[in-house]
Amino acid sequence: MEKNKLIFIIANWNRKALLSRCLDSIKTYISVSHKIIIVDNASSDGSQGMVKEKYPHVFLIENSENLGYSRANNMALKKIREKKIDSDYVIFLNNDVLFKDNSLERLIDYLNIRPEYMAAIPTVFQSNIDLQTGIGGYELSLSSAFVYFFFLSILFPRIFKGFYFHQKYFRKKELIAELDWISGVCFLVRNQAFENISGFPESFFMYAEDVAFSKSVKALGKIVYFPRAQVYHIKEDSKFQSRQGMWLDSIFQYYKSIIGAKGRRGKLILLKIIFLLGFWLRLILRGRLKENKKLYFYCIYIVKSLFKEY
Repeated sequence: MEKNKLIFIIANWNRKALLSRCLDSIKTYISVSHKIIIVDNASSDGSQGMVKEKYPHVFLIENSENLGYSRANNMALKKIREKKIDSDYVIFLNNDVLFKDNSLERLIDYLNIRPEYMAAIPTVFQSNIDLQTGIGGYELSLSSAFVYFFFLSILFPRIFKGFYFHQKYFRKKELIAELDWISGVCFLVRNQAFENISGFPESFFMYAEDVAFSKSVKALGKIVYFPRAQVYHIKEDSKFQSRQGMWLDSIFQYYKSIIGAKGRRGKLILLKIIFLLGFWLRLILRGRLKENKKLYFYCIYIVKSLFKEY
């Protein structure tokens, strides 16, 4: 069986240019032995041809339709088993993520000496200086949503555990944080985890599947944020306006799946109200910043979803 330190799994859909930049950054900065598997979800922008021409060493799986993030990743995991490609770690990587140094190897070295850690995520920048929100946190509940949206987990990050943790604090202090879930933007997990779990839950087409997947991984070992490694997430939201509300739908779907039948409707309504008030508070505090349109959209979207509950 072929053995590598690391296997990259990248799901792609119509991100040809960004995918090429991602692959180039892996080639430049990742020196540990690795394989790359790309699952293309029926791109129409020539992504498949680009990969075959420029990166013949990459294993490409071509789908005839867009199967979503979860199913694409699970197809890659199945291919790993079929081809008997062994590795110490698997990393699920967004196609719009760039490496600008070799610090990921620092994270791998750390995990090598800490077997109790089953999965980890590095620092995630969304520009050269700004840290991305929502790369990990604690189990979704009314309390974790409340302490995040009303800034308690931001003001007191070591006391209050919000649904999203305060990455800026832990990065600045260089503190490792034990979390309940981490984002699929750069999800590093020990390959041995797949001896017990099959992969991502396919009931989620896109968004929140990483939260649900983390729950299964955490049953096997700890999940951590590692501040001394970093990646850069190059987001292009303007091309995906139609998906702005999909992540909220997925989050609420996940919440319904974990709270049980008793009082489900009332708890879901309360959660939506917490999200709504949190977005509205940020809308007021941020004044005329460019994010306002997105926050306003979220508020309107949740209000409409609340009416559907009645």
